[in-house]
Amino acid sequence: METEIGLAPNESSRSAESGTESTPVTPVTSITPVAPVAPVAPVASAPPVQPVPPLPAYPGANPYGYQPYPPYGYGYGYPPQPTGTNGFAIASFVLGICGFAVVTPIVGLFFGLFSLSTIKRTGQKGKGLAVSGIVLSSVWIAAIAALVTIGLVTAPDDVSPPHRDAGGNVVGKGAVPIFDLSPGDCFTLPPGLMGSTKSAALTFTVAPCSTPHDSEAVGSSTLDEDSYPGADALRAEGASHCIDVLNQYLPDTGAVNGRIEFVYPDEQAWGAGVHRVVCFLQFPDATLTRSVHRDRSSYTADQLSLLDATRPVITTVGRLTLLPQSASLADQEQAASDITTALRGEITALTTEQWPADVQPAIDTLVAAHTSAADLWAQTASAPGTATFQDDLRRAEDSLDLTDMVAARSALGLASATSGADGSTGSTGSTGSTAPAQQSA
Repeated sequence: METEIGLAPNESSRSAESGTESTPVTPVTSITPVAPVAPVAPVASAPPVQPVPPLPAYPGANPYGYQPYPPYGYGYGYPPQPTGTNGFAIASFVLGICGFAVVTPIVGLFFGLFSLSTIKRTGQKGKGLAVSGIVLSSVWIAAIAALVTIGLVTAPDDVSPPHRDAGGNVVGKGAVPIFDLSPGDCFTLPPGLMGSTKSAALTFTVAPCSTPHDSEAVGSSTLDEDSYPGADALRAEGASHCIDVLNQYLPDTGAVNGRIEFVYPDEQAWGAGVHRVVCFLQFPDATLTRSVHRDRSSYTADQLSLLDATRPVITTVGRLTLLPQSASLADQEQAASDITTALRGEITALTTEQWPADVQPAIDTLVAAHTSAADLWAQTASAPGTATFQDDLRRAEDSLDLTDMVAARSALGLASATSGADGSTGSTGSTGSTAPAQQSA
C-alpha cells in the first residue's frame, strides 16, 4: 500500500507551500503603558509595497481554517511508515511448501489470507509470499482430499478378516490379502483390475458363496525360479500352473461357464518373498450364488472315466493357446506333438473301458473323430516350415469338433456349459492373465 504524506486537514495553503509549520499565537489580553519615546527625524517615505496576490488553494486544503487536532485514527502526528515483510506471509509460504504434513496447508491457507488483509491495510511487503503460500496450500489440500477420496473408493468393504467355519469355508465376509486367497473363496473382482497395475487392489473382499459373486479362487502354485524371471515369463508360467490347479479343483471343467485367471507377483512382491501365482475362475456376471467346486465322489465311475480320458486333451490344447506369438516353430510343434500324444492316450482309454449300451454309440463316434484328429495333429507337429505349420494347425483345430464331445458327455449325464466353457474356455483351460498385483515389502 502506498502512503501519501500531505497536508493535515486544517493547514493553510501558504504553510503547506512553504513547508513551515504553523504555531498558535498567544492572544494579547492587555497593554502595559511605556515611557514616551523621543521623536525621530522624518525619513523619506518608501515606495508602496505591492500587495502579494493570494496563493491558490492547495487541493484538498481545509477551507475552514486550522484546527490543532490530528485526524481521527492516527494519533498525534503523521501515521507511522510500514517497514519490513509481513510475518504471516512468510509463515504461509513456508507452510505451503511443507504441505505434505497434512495439517500445515490448512494453517498456511489461513495465514496467507490473513496476511493479504494485513498487507493491504499496513502497506507491508510480502504480498507475493502470501499469494504463493495460498496457492501451495490449496494444491496440497486438493491433493490430500483426492487421496482420501481414492482411498475410500478403493478400500475393501470390510477390513477385518472373514469368518470361516471349521472346514475353512467363508461364512462371514471380510478382507483377504490377494496372495492369501484360499481355494473356495468367492468374491467379486474389483472393477478395472484386469490388465492394470493398481497397487491399491491388494485385498479382495470375500463373502459366502451363497451371495452373488463373479469369481472363485481355485488354488495357487509355487513358481520354480530362484530369481525374478520377469513379467512375460511369469504370465506364461502362471497360466500353465493354473491349468493344473484348476484340474485338481474341478474334475469337470467343461460344465463351468467361466475362464481361469490368475494373479502373479511383480518384482517388488517377489523380493518380499511371494513366489507363487493365485488362480481363480471368473464368470461373466456377478450372479453366481454357489460354489462350482465338486469332489470326485459326486461323479459316477463312468463319468469319471470319460473325464479322466479327455482331460489330457483339454489340457494340452490349452497350453498351445498360451504360447506367445513370438514362440519358435520348435515350441509350437512340440505343443502339437503333446496334443497328438494326448489324443492317442484318450482313444486307448475310451476303447478299453466298458461303457453302458446306451452310451457306447456316442463313445464310438468320439473315438472315430479323435482318431482322425490325432493324424492331423501328428502332421502339424512335423510341418517343415512356419507357413505349412499354420495351414496344418487350422485343419487340426477344426478336427476337434465339440459336437461329438458334448454328445458323449450328455449320454453320461454330464452337463456342458452353453458358452465359454464347453470347450472354448472352461474345457480348454484357456486363460486370461492379469497384470501383476503389487505387494509391499
